[in-house]
Amino acid sequence: MQEISSGESSWSDVPWRTVVASVAVLLATYVLLTVVLATVRILAWVAIAGFLAIVLAPAVRLVQRSLGGRRTLATCLVIFTALAATVGTLMLFLLPVRTQLIAIISDLPGTVHRAADGKGPIGQLVQRLHIESYVQDNEQQLADAAQKLSDSPINTAQSVLSAAFALVSILLMSTLFLTQSEPMGRAFLGIVPRRRRASVRTIATDAAGAVSGYMVGNLLVSLIAGATAFACLMALGVPSPVVLALWVAFADLIPLVGATIGAAASVLAAYLHSPGAGIIALIFFVIYQQIENGVIYPWLMARKVQVNPLVVLLSVLLAVELFGIVGALLAVPVSGALQVIVKAVRKERPLEQLLLPDSMAAGG
Repeated sequence: MQEISSGESSWSDVPWRTVVASVAVLLATYVLLTVVLATVRILAWVAIAGFLAIVLAPAVRLVQRSLGGRRTLATCLVIFTALAATVGTLMLFLLPVRTQLIAIISDLPGTVHRAADGKGPIGQLVQRLHIESYVQDNEQQLADAAQKLSDSPINTAQSVLSAAFALVSILLMSTLFLTQSEPMGRAFLGIVPRRRRASVRTIATDAAGAVSGYMVGNLLVSLIAGATAFACLMALGVPSPVVLALWVAFADLIPLVGATIGAAASVLAAYLHSPGAGIIALIFFVIYQQIENGVIYPWLMARKVQVNPLVVLLSVLLAVELFGIVGALLAVPVSGALQVIVKAVRKERPLEQLLLPDSMAAGG
């Protein structure tokens, strides 16, 4: 019995240094998680700014060569041009929507009476989709949503200021990333072992090229989708074809479901214009999506990285959960960049045995 008891271990046998180290690791982990959760918004801004810097880097290099090597001026020109194009597109989209909303609200009493009698396109849609029963079943949820939309001017101003602050912060970080990319690259390579610097430089260049190439190609696909949608809606005489075409182009940027979301809004608008136009629009978008998936997308993306569809789905779901709609736009190019990095690392591993250690390389 004495031998058995002597062989048993107890807490008193654990060295005090091990206990202190374990507690320190737990505390450090807790503090790190607390800091990450507290700064998740800032980390998201940094990620978006870095992504924008990677996408705009080819344009900055092109403008820099035209300006004789003045990178700061080239960066500012590219950033402001991209910002102006984005704001102009949003205004082109939002102003007609505002006009339509004013017209709808002005004619709301008559529209409601006609819809209640089952007359007009809205009345027919209400009857077919059983919207009246849905509204009755979800009256409280709709009231809560209306309450959120009717915030006080102070809350609205705070939201606008927060969005403006986020936009300015992201633009400033993107500008700094672009102007300081060379010093940052040299500093990063300085901590990499000398024998791996060439490989790391190649991998970083390929990953950045995959991100920018994918985004440029995806933007071209979206522009084609918007242009063809505009032509179709104009031919059918559907109201507000510019707004609908811009929505199709924007939605087409979202992987997997974006094209369907954009087409659904256009088909619905065409059907409200006339049932025949709705049927024609539905046939058009079905045929166009087949052409886009089978011809346009492979042609424009032939030299870009191809990501497994399952990886796309999982990355989009995770990115949407973490960063919302912005995450959906960034999920595929980030996954493509990670795929490039993994492939390059796997290719480099067989060459490890051919590389000399740093000490021997320095001594030679």
